[in-house]
Amino acid sequence: MITERDIENLLEQQLIKQGWVISANSPDKNVYHQKPKTQEDIQKLKGLEPDFCLYLDKNSISTEIIIETKKPNMNLTKTKEQALNYAQILGAKIIILFDGIQTKNYWVENQIELSDNGMEVTVIQNADFYRKFILANSNNYVSDVIAINSKDELINVFSFANQKLRKAGITKGMERFFEFSNLLFLKLISEENEIVADNIPQYVKWETYKNKSGEELLRYINDTVIPILENIFNHNGEKTLFTKLIIKDTIALKQIVEKLDGLNLSGIKTDIKGDAFEYFIQQYNSSNNDLGEYFTPRHIVNFLVKLANPKYGEKIYDPFCGTGGMLISAFNHIKDSLLQQGYLTENVLKDIKENTVYGSEISSNARIAKMNMILTGYGHSNISQQDTLLNPVNKQFDIVITNIPFNLEGTAKNLYSLLSDNGNSQSIQHIINSLNDKPTARAFVIVPESVLNNNELKNLRKYLIDNNLLQQIISLPSGVFLPYTEAKASVLVLQGFNNAPVEKIKYTIIKNDGFTLTRRRRRIAEQVNDLEKYLFDNSFDTKELSVKEILKDKNYSFIWFKYFTEVSENYISLKEILKEESIKNRELHETATVTKHEFWGIISGEQYWGDSFMSVTSASNEEYKVVNYKSLVYSTARANVGSIGINLTDRKFAVSVACTTCKVANENFLPEYVFLCLRSKRGIQSIKERSFGSVRQTLRFEDLCTISIPSISIEKQQKIVDEAIENENNYQKYKEIRDNFDADKKANLMF
Repeated sequence: MITERDIENLLEQQLIKQGWVISANSPDKNVYHQKPKTQEDIQKLKGLEPDFCLYLDKNSISTEIIIETKKPNMNLTKTKEQALNYAQILGAKIIILFDGIQTKNYWVENQIELSDNGMEVTVIQNADFYRKFILANSNNYVSDVIAINSKDELINVFSFANQKLRKAGITKGMERFFEFSNLLFLKLISEENEIVADNIPQYVKWETYKNKSGEELLRYINDTVIPILENIFNHNGEKTLFTKLIIKDTIALKQIVEKLDGLNLSGIKTDIKGDAFEYFIQQYNSSNNDLGEYFTPRHIVNFLVKLANPKYGEKIYDPFCGTGGMLISAFNHIKDSLLQQGYLTENVLKDIKENTVYGSEISSNARIAKMNMILTGYGHSNISQQDTLLNPVNKQFDIVITNIPFNLEGTAKNLYSLLSDNGNSQSIQHIINSLNDKPTARAFVIVPESVLNNNELKNLRKYLIDNNLLQQIISLPSGVFLPYTEAKASVLVLQGFNNAPVEKIKYTIIKNDGFTLTRRRRRIAEQVNDLEKYLFDNSFDTKELSVKEILKDKNYSFIWFKYFTEVSENYISLKEILKEESIKNRELHETATVTKHEFWGIISGEQYWGDSFMSVTSASNEEYKVVNYKSLVYSTARANVGSIGINLTDRKFAVSVACTTCKVANENFLPEYVFLCLRSKRGIQSIKERSFGSVRQTLRFEDLCTISIPSISIEKQQKIVDEAIENENNYQKYKEIRDNFDADKKANLMF
């Protein structure tokens, strides 16, 4: 059994390898075990004993780094709190958490993980590395200072090159991306030559041709450099890896070369090709959709890899690998683990480079994945450009980590046992079939939420149940893939065939992934997000779905609220309050619009749209639905963003058939109060968790009714409604009331 002292011994080995001095007999000692260096600091701790106190040099008298260790799979959230307490007492700037598997580095001031040029710091570093952070953050700036500078430089280059390529007549976004990728690779391959390949001749390196210009530069790259690189890196009958440049404007080409030449890209510890890909698709896919791709956020990739925890000797497969981000992260995870344990010999490194990660990708992004593999120094030959679904794999891999292409058209119905035309079904069957027969075989698959509930996929869900394949569902927040798609997603944790029967399926809801759920996603500077809690806190809230109960459902749904009636004490379910109406507009009442921008959520269509009203509504509203006085209405595809209303006017309205109308049928509840509950932060979050769809997130009335609201007296409800009415003409004030509502003082209602 591993003890905490075993973990401390492992940590000490890592510290020594990084140049830290532990020996008590050395005058350069800068690591102290279970006590700080000075008697004054010992007294400050009042008997507390940090595991390790680190000093940046032998003359330091103040503790600069605190390290806390724990046995693997212990609660690192509490360990973090403990380390932060020590750091605040001693004035340390950085804390490190270490359990023999994971290493977490945090900047104490804002409790955000250290990152170096966009990548999380996941290993113990040397004193110079931490000194760099402390000096850079001496004015209490956040931990990403160094990364921001490099990232900004990269984005500026991407933007500059994109503009030049567009003006040069390369109008398609994907073509611009590949053209830039070719040039970026030429720069990187020269900088990384000693790591990547020893046999690149001098005359095809960047330094040889960067000063050329005009047609001479273009000809030299196309006729000399690219053919030689093809010969070096392309083998085993692979399709073309490097293509000749298509740009004709040699002035623009020269300007891009000069811009790239100004960057020392080898010093940037990030997936630069992934950064470029992310930039280009953010620019175009979110508006023009001319790339047809979207990017799996880096923190979600890292979460999946940490969840999978791949080990040396295991083969990892991504059947929809895109630019290779999942595979690169998995490779680095294994390499860093071996490095920490002292097992990373040259032979082992060669083995994991050649025999660890495998990928398949139908689009030309396979070329970018191969380039990424080359730049990282390992097996680009294991990446195949092909239609994955038309190339089944049988029992070859230990681990699959992937994000399936959402709602892809199925291309291989007869190759999979369910004979489904649905691409989601074929993709998941492909993944399951690729897992070997080992009991440890596992898959971690991002799927659209429709996989959990759509009637079209009920046979797939029954197949997963009948064959004991599904172990766990992790529901990701709505908006996690913005700005590319609003589609909600979950992670399916699968095992291979012939495993032990599964009677309970774990179901976990991730509400906070550490970033704002907006189109411009920004990191939230708070202590711990749900992804970290899930990985490091064994007490994280997890539900269990009974397989027997799922089999009783005619749709075999995997949605948790169909099997749980989560009604807390002093709350009531909306199914006991609301009744759907759906009254046709035979009397031709005035058309209204439901919008999140109005206080009560509903307004006359002509008033809202003005001169554009006739162009955005139907010629006749006879088939519309009537909204009676004090009836509620919501847009089925926009409720998740707050398009909910209540009619408090003296007339009836008509709304589109794309809306759902209902009334409060319980005399103990005020319609205005129910509306305010639904438009509250808690209400919208509950709606988001219940909205599903491939493109738009649709809320069904029966699912809305599974939400519960505080059950309070009519008198208390009236007070809440009166306060809202007082601010009816001040929407900003209303938002402040809603967002800052005191849950304890006002009946646990979080407006």
